[in-house]
Amino acid sequence: MRHALITFGASLLGAAIALFGWGAWQQREARLEREATEKLEREAKARGDALAATLAAEQRAIEAVRGDVVAASAARVAVAEYYMSNLRTPATNAEAGLPESAKYRGASLRSLSVGEGGRLVLTFDAVSGRDGGTIEFVPDLGGVEAMGMQWHCTTRDYPWIARALPSCELVEGQGTATERQSP
Repeated sequence: MRHALITFGASLLGAAIALFGWGAWQQREARLEREATEKLEREAKARGDALAATLAAEQRAIEAVRGDVVAASAARVAVAEYYMSNLRTPATNAEAGLPESAKYRGASLRSLSVGEGGRLVLTFDAVSGRDGGTIEFVPDLGGVEAMGMQWHCTTRDYPWIARALPSCELVEGQGTATERQSP
């Protein structure tokens, strides 16, 4: 009988140790799962915060660029008027009767220059999201007598350009927009 009591006591002690071990293992697993979930939540929040900051900066850039392009629309008028008077496009700011390029400043606009063929190049600072980024307006002289001078707007620097200026397009590649349009 004594042997049976020892066996029973040992079995009971073994069961108690096993239950204690099982409980400790369950707590450890629950803690690890909770920590993993908390880590995922922190990472998701960090990604969300980063996305919100990026979107806010992009929205500020869009508003700055949009405002500067509207403010610089007088330069397009000057180029069109020059063309109507001289039957050719100006090649410089001075020829178009505009101030020198660095005099054009805005929320993000750093300069506006008239180039060959009446092309307008607007150069922006870091507020636009890309320091030195450009937007080009190239006059389309086909149908100028019937519809007035139309403009083709391109950029290679602002992926969001269609949100800021729906008539403007993002072009890929190197070189200026004019060089990329040439066959």
